[in-house]
Amino acid sequence: MNAAALAADPAQPTVRLIAGQRPTLDYVFDTSLAEMTAELHVEVITSEITDAEFFGCVVVRGSRIVVMLNPKLGEFETDFFTRYLTAQAYKLDMTPLPTPFEVEINPLFEGVPA
Repeated sequence: MNAAALAADPAQPTVRLIAGQRPTLDYVFDTSLAEMTAELHVEVITSEITDAEFFGCVVVRGSRIVVMLNPKLGEFETDFFTRYLTAQAYKLDMTPLPTPFEVEINPLFEGVPA
């Protein structure tokens, strides 16, 4: 498919990730979830934590990003929180956030800064 056909096709994402560049918030939220997670090397796993107050967490170790989600989330919530936590991992500006989406950052291991 040529560039003109891609531009005319509404099913194709309009936001592109430039190799080696940090993603934008628009990229994280507007690109298909499968494409975004593949291009940013985000692994999504299901947690065993079923507490209603836990929606998920993100672990960043070097260039590896792992998003862990509550198994009781629906399809919309799984999509949204994967994107939200990926944006958090890249420290993208999402302010001001409503109160339910405030994030608490904690070190995974004692003595290791978050």
